[in-house]
Amino acid sequence: MTQSPLILLVDDEPVLTETLVQIFEGEGFRSVTAADGISAIRMAEEARPDVVICDVMMPGTNGVEAAKEIQRLIPGIPIYLFSGQAAAAGLIEAAKSEGNHFQVLAKPIRPEFLVSVIRQQLQASSAMPDLQPKE
Repeated sequence: MTQSPLILLVDDEPVLTETLVQIFEGEGFRSVTAADGISAIRMAEEARPDVVICDVMMPGTNGVEAAKEIQRLIPGIPIYLFSGQAAAAGLIEAAKSEGNHFQVLAKPIRPEFLVSVIRQQLQASSAMPDLQPKE
């Protein structure tokens, strides 16, 4: 039996990560979480997720810096950055100018859209079996 894809969810708002865990696990994914950039890097190195969904604006190491390090550790891993703050745009543009290209999603995001985007990404990279939502 093939294991379902593992998603690393990173946000400093526990309610958001808990909600995303429930949504993704309800859709048949596995998930791990981190509350800041440093923890995200550690978790990515330990868990080797199939995809990362990371908030940009967090205390300490921001999501862009964490994403760059995760991409260095796991080349080719799909990373989705999301933020509801205009200040994040400058961080994302700076990362792009350094040759980093991350998918960017705006908060608030509809859960069904996010699940759909992740399914499409994983199916395109053949990392995902044909998952059916849990009953």
